[in-house]
Amino acid sequence: MRPSLSPLLLLLLLVAGPLSAHPSLQDSMWVLFAPDRIQVAVNVSLKEVLVAQQIAASDEEGYDATRVNAAAEKHRDYVVKHLQLTIAGRELSGQVTALTPPSIFTSAEKTFFQYSLEYPLTGPPPANVTFRHDMLREFPYSPGQAWDVSYVVRVKREGSDEVSSWLLRYQQPSELPTGWEASSAQASKAAEVNGWRTFGEYLHHGVMHILTGYDHLLFVSALVLATLNFWEMVKVIAAFTAAHTITLALSVFDIFRLPSSIVEPTIALSIVFVALENVLFPRRAHSRVRLAVAFGFGLIHGLGFAGGLLDAMEGLPAIGIWIALAAFSLGVEIGHQIVVMPLFGLLALGRSWLRESAQGPIVRYGSTLISVCGVYYLFVSVHEQFFAH
Repeated sequence: MRPSLSPLLLLLLLVAGPLSAHPSLQDSMWVLFAPDRIQVAVNVSLKEVLVAQQIAASDEEGYDATRVNAAAEKHRDYVVKHLQLTIAGRELSGQVTALTPPSIFTSAEKTFFQYSLEYPLTGPPPANVTFRHDMLREFPYSPGQAWDVSYVVRVKREGSDEVSSWLLRYQQPSELPTGWEASSAQASKAAEVNGWRTFGEYLHHGVMHILTGYDHLLFVSALVLATLNFWEMVKVIAAFTAAHTITLALSVFDIFRLPSSIVEPTIALSIVFVALENVLFPRRAHSRVRLAVAFGFGLIHGLGFAGGLLDAMEGLPAIGIWIALAAFSLGVEIGHQIVVMPLFGLLALGRSWLRESAQGPIVRYGSTLISVCGVYYLFVSVHEQFFAH
């Protein structure tokens, strides 16, 4: 029996991973296209600075101003090197012209330094400029997994009040139109292309939010672990999906939101609750009580999903918000299924190999492991929300 349990436990350990946070960082930048230059203002989180300058997480406590500012100054060259702008395949040369420190220090993910960069242009203004980056890719978040840094990009042309929004991710270059060669026909075509671009960007964003969101994966794994058949699994996942879809939409449209100080610890608590319910009250996992639990906690998880979307949607027009919401929601479900279906298949395979009396320990051992991870995540989330500032 022990060899049969090991693949499941290994999968759950991989799902658990480091629980302190998602390996993703959401930063932003402003881009101004002028006839003779490109100005870029990059808002870089303190967390990104600390990782790039290899300052240990434990050293973040207290925010020694001298050390942090020295690290931010040193980070100038890193930003220039890892943000690439090209025109027709030719890379532009830029430099940091100013560094603005944060006015207030909060958490490392919410404290931003602003780096002002300038890229001189020669010749006629280009129609498009391609942006790409590889920030923090050389630094592992966990074994075999790199940091995932993305930027919400606001683009403006000098002399125009129109602002467009883009999502810049690693290995997903953004070809930004400068607006210098605009016509009505080109504008119509660009709007159509931008709709598909927005859908693709936020679809990928949703998938990655789940695949790098160990808290959500632990909760879903605890739900699936106790299911006995495919229909039971479909019902419990459907309840969870319906709930988080509701609160995700309500949060996006600013109808109902809760502070992260409530959402994050409650998500961690949901992991512990469902996992312990699997161990202590296994019959509930096959009743309407489990559906109510999945739906209730799903409402909270939806608010957590919104936290990964709201910053990335800032500045989008109304139609863009609808596209982003639909794409992100679909991406979230794809991400869930990438984990749920293999896990359910592995469990079904284990049940076909093992005697009925040996199947109970799979749920108990797996749920116990998940609950331990959930307790740790609860401790970390409470610490981050209330004591790490």
